Amino acid sequence: MMVQEGQILDDRYKINSLIGQGGMSYVYRATDTKMGREVAIKVLKEEYCEDKEFIRKFQNEAQAAAKLNHPNIVGVYDIIDNHKNKIHYIVMELVEGITLKSYIQRKGRMDSKEAIAIALQVVGGIEQAHKNGIVHRDIKPQNMIVSGDGTVKVADFGIARAATQQTVTTTVMGSVHYISPEQARSGQSDERSDIYSFGCTLYEMLTGKVPYDGSTSVAVVFAHLENPIPKVKNLAPDVYPALDYIVSKCMQKLPEKRYQHIDELGRDLQKAIKDPSGSFMKGRIPQDLGETRVLSAEELSDIKALQKAGDTGSSEEDGSAIQDEHKLINDRTFMIYRMIAIACGICILIIVLIIAKNMISFFRDAHAPLETTTAAETTETEVTSEVSITISALETHLQGIIGLSVEEANEELREYNIHIEVEKEAYSDIYNEGVIISYPNGNYSVGDTVKVTVSKGAQTIVFYDKDDPSTLEALHSINIQELESQLKDRDIQYKIVEVPSDTIPTGYVINTSKPDSSGPDPLEIFVSKGLDANMVKVPDLSGYSEADALTTLKLLDLIPGDITYLPDHQREAGKVMDQSVKGGTAAFKGSVVSLTVSSGPDGESSVKSAETQSSTLSSSAADSSWYGSINTVVPLGGASEPGASGTTLVSIRLRQDVNGEERYRTLQGARSYEVGTELQVVFPKIKGEAGIPLGTVEVVDAATDTVIASYVCNFAPAE
Repeated sequence: MMVQEGQILDDRYKINSLIGQGGMSYVYRATDTKMGREVAIKVLKEEYCEDKEFIRKFQNEAQAAAKLNHPNIVGVYDIIDNHKNKIHYIVMELVEGITLKSYIQRKGRMDSKEAIAIALQVVGGIEQAHKNGIVHRDIKPQNMIVSGDGTVKVADFGIARAATQQTVTTTVMGSVHYISPEQARSGQSDERSDIYSFGCTLYEMLTGKVPYDGSTSVAVVFAHLENPIPKVKNLAPDVYPALDYIVSKCMQKLPEKRYQHIDELGRDLQKAIKDPSGSFMKGRIPQDLGETRVLSAEELSDIKALQKAGDTGSSEEDGSAIQDEHKLINDRTFMIYRMIAIACGICILIIVLIIAKNMISFFRDAHAPLETTTAAETTETEVTSEVSITISALETHLQGIIGLSVEEANEELREYNIHIEVEKEAYSDIYNEGVIISYPNGNYSVGDTVKVTVSKGAQTIVFYDKDDPSTLEALHSINIQELESQLKDRDIQYKIVEVPSDTIPTGYVINTSKPDSSGPDPLEIFVSKGLDANMVKVPDLSGYSEADALTTLKLLDLIPGDITYLPDHQREAGKVMDQSVKGGTAAFKGSVVSLTVSSGPDGESSVKSAETQSSTLSSSAADSSWYGSINTVVPLGGASEPGASGTTLVSIRLRQDVNGEERYRTLQGARSYEVGTELQVVFPKIKGEAGIPLGTVEVVDAATDTVIASYVCNFAPAE
């Protein structure tokens, strides 16, 4: 059934948003309130809740997948059958990422090394399923999810069955572009059918194209049955020859000529890394028996040996061999007749479609329904074979348009005269901005209009990479007004905390409480409110006279330091050449600024200490403040402490008791530091209150206003 956003299922699972929908179910992003984690929930559609057969299949899907525990398989957490409310659903692992199909479409095609790396992960997941007696039966890139960290997981065991026998016979299922010949022909499938489908997937990874394509589903199925195995090197000449051999062995028409077990395929993929030429595959690739060729001397010798062995065998064995040979010939003859009949059926179907198209052009009100099931009829003396194509759980009857732009979708459906209309836009962490992410499920007819939902971009806002502290700098260029607009548009709850900063402009972001906006934890944004009241911006004194420079520093509550006199041919005597604190830099009041002054082209080098030059100031400039100092190291967390990772905001202040009243003076505004490092607390001249001999320097966690460390300092009048 269709559930609503915000609805809570069984007092535990809160529905957040719809991810996708398929022929049997809806898939939602949800929060497991009991475990505190994000999950995916697949809910059976209401029209199937009364169908016991569909419910049985739905339960079989969950039970099959729940047996599997592997890093390359999407995990199943829970299975719920609420018959009272007529709702049946499966709780699964939520994998943040894109399908392998979308990844291939973005890249065009992969190089050999990347394809092997992904293929080995997929093989690991399929091998785990096969060991548990489960045949997936719908292996394709749409059912593989590539997460943000590069992990590939096999998903959608919606048509998997526990294989209690070596071969399972049931209705033909799976996508026609990846379906094995035995599935298309008779519905039979086993582990080798998954290997064939994986071979088609590997071919697409290496070339960017499906191995067989056609204008209709029947044409594609026919290609799987009869067309030669395509060579990867024809579309990708630079691919490892070993991979071309591996794909060819996977896609053999007869199951007995393929890899018999998926682990054999995995071993060859690993060998291909060390031996890209594929020398280890020589003699192991079945040749195309449909080609006319000259037998080698070795092959002739083998045939003669077989004949000789046959002459000495029992008559019973001869009879059995002859019967097997006759059976093989009859099967091939039957197949040829069958394919001729299918080809004739296709020709008739094309002619009918052309006539129908012309009639539709003449009679605009005529409609021809699109079908998801096609049938190929044979002659009257043969059995009619119907090929049923079941759409995957995350696709619908127009499975090709998800992930396409509106223009691409219109072009894709042009032959059916179906039009795409944008009904609404929504954020999506799976699909890029501007592509189709969903549309109403159902059967559509020629001339229909499909109202779609288009992605507005990612729902989750990423602030920085938690594994790379250098990415924090990008935050400092974000204006809080722009960020608030994005957060409100996505309905993300947040809190703004204003803190002083001497390096980041007012209104710009300093840090955030977590690397992105996802998850149930509240988001806090630390925003700069500019310079602290106890900070000033040091002016550029270059070119000032010595007297003017000293007066300017005094007016800004900055302390003149040593003055160094140096001969200079460009500046006249008495002009400031340089300063110890760069102009434009923020500094705390009471900071010392030393000067370099020109003594003229013929002057001498000398130094006037701060004590000497302070005596030259007017008596009105005398400083009545008392001063102290500190030089220590403060560890910011430790590697062994819980949560000792990421960054923290730290400020430093002076606290003094003046006539029973606590007074604070900021020594350093809030700055971001990496947890686990050591903070150097060095202030050679701290300005305190006149007549107060003691003070406490406090290192503070600016986010929570808690004291990390404190040190008592002595204060005395300036000498």
